[in-house]
Amino acid sequence: MTEQWTGAARTVLRDLDLADRVRLASWLAIAAHAAITGWALAGSWFYSDDFIFLADAHDTPLSLDFLFTPHDSQLMPVGVLVSWVVAQVGPFSWTAAVVSSVLLAALAAWACARMLRVLFGEGPLILVPLVFYAISPMAIEGWVWWAAALNTLPLHLAFFLAITAVVQWWRDRRLVHLLTTLAAVALGALSGPRGLVMVVPLGLLVLLVLVPPQRWRTPGRLLRDLWPLVVPGAAVAVAYLVVYRATTPSPVSADGSAPAAGITRNLLVESWLPALIGGPLRWNTNNPPMNQPQAHLVVIALSALVVVAFLVWSWRRHRRVTVAGTVILLAQLTATTVALVYGRGLQLGTDAGLMTRYLTDTLPVTALVIGLLLIPLATSDGAVAETPAVRWPRWATAATAVAFTAMCLTTTVTYMNSWHADYPARAWVENARDSLTADPGPVADLTVPALVQSPLSYPNNLPSHLLAPLGDTVEAVTMGTNLRVLDDQGEPRTATVFASTAAEPGPEPGCGYAVTDRWTRVTLDPERTNFFWWVSVGYLASGDGEVEVRVDDRDPFTMPILQGLNTAFFSGEDPVTTVMMRSATPDLTVCVDTVSLGDLVPLP
Repeated sequence: MTEQWTGAARTVLRDLDLADRVRLASWLAIAAHAAITGWALAGSWFYSDDFIFLADAHDTPLSLDFLFTPHDSQLMPVGVLVSWVVAQVGPFSWTAAVVSSVLLAALAAWACARMLRVLFGEGPLILVPLVFYAISPMAIEGWVWWAAALNTLPLHLAFFLAITAVVQWWRDRRLVHLLTTLAAVALGALSGPRGLVMVVPLGLLVLLVLVPPQRWRTPGRLLRDLWPLVVPGAAVAVAYLVVYRATTPSPVSADGSAPAAGITRNLLVESWLPALIGGPLRWNTNNPPMNQPQAHLVVIALSALVVVAFLVWSWRRHRRVTVAGTVILLAQLTATTVALVYGRGLQLGTDAGLMTRYLTDTLPVTALVIGLLLIPLATSDGAVAETPAVRWPRWATAATAVAFTAMCLTTTVTYMNSWHADYPARAWVENARDSLTADPGPVADLTVPALVQSPLSYPNNLPSHLLAPLGDTVEAVTMGTNLRVLDDQGEPRTATVFASTAAEPGPEPGCGYAVTDRWTRVTLDPERTNFFWWVSVGYLASGDGEVEVRVDDRDPFTMPILQGLNTAFFSGEDPVTTVMMRSATPDLTVCVDTVSLGDLVPLP
């Protein structure tokens, strides 16, 4: 049976012409890209900003106001829309998130293949940049981390659509292609502020590649040729910037300057350069799952050698296109580096250059430039241009393809090891979800461990925000009786206060502090109170009821009381001198034994 299928496949391939074979191979590359994405994501889970997207979308009606609400300085309505759809499927539905990313990844790869066909025709060489885009680990963090993929994948799709449309418009000047170009630029901008940077390689492609050299001798004619693209394109960009300025705060609040040299070296030499040949092969896994490239010097040197050899080869074939492609790529790398130095680099320092999600915009531009340096542009009717045969032995082609594929897959698999493990955020959220579903009850709204959600994201690192998609399953409170806290593993445990100060024993023998309908004063040491604190009140009550509580001269609040021996908890901030209590329920007898202030922790 296997031999019959193999024979049939060979017969079909023989009957296909070259263009059909290239189309078939292109679809296989697109399928491989989707398959790698699906495999990588299937064993992963939500992380960090993912939880913020899900919490924001929980029980939120879809509206323009919601879509245009910035996320961490990112005005990205396209990604917000995708996150809203995923959130409606169900609480923490990773399956829905995976489907959304795989679909977007497949669309982006299809748009890449279409761009290459329009630019270069349907010759077999277009498979080189297409396969590079399909399996390169250059932007792996940008599509594995779902929050980053909400930016990355729509932006890639927009870039490829924009390049395709602008080439078609330049060739035939049809209005539909001009409008498609502008729509693609708008899609890129609406995918995130970095989307506007696509106008840099887009404009350079038109000016340096599409515009014939002789056209530069007649600037007036060149302006007449380009104004239908430039004027509305500028209007789209300005409109986005106006909306961005009106709605979005600065992405960073750090003072000082970033280590520009260190960031540039890490971004270009340690991250981008090894990825050109499928590296870095090794990763620093000290902060799972956010691994950082750790390429061996041999990999970096080999990458540099490949780049130099490729540029020399391309220069000898077509100097103008080589210069144009190099300028396009350098402009993109410069824009990415500058944005990083004056953006996240102010907060993260040189480590910002080791985060491959900041290379996501560079991957599609790199694929485009590889095509420009390798393949002559197609003629105006889309036919493959005549080109001298490249003397390259088949065995060398096969060996290069196998080596590149092996390095890409090795890099991808080693990177995914941390994402496929129970990294802290995934394990904590899953434990909390399973435990609270099996044993519901209020838990203290206490910040989660830093490895689960960054303290810088407060209040998103509180269970009330992080676990909001679980709905009524989670009741996170700042005041309650006999509370539990979620420990470092996400398991609910009995709460207690690790006291920094405590009240002296009460004056009433056998009762301590007797709480009646008159104010009872309890004194604490303000010099020993934490800025953020919890108070525990151990009491014995004759029945259910309420007690009014006033901390110093602040507004009073009502604390529920349960019959019997219990512990009440409430939280606050700033130094505390006195806690005053009085019964709000007639005939209620409450004896307070202990009043302690400090950090809320799990009972040992």
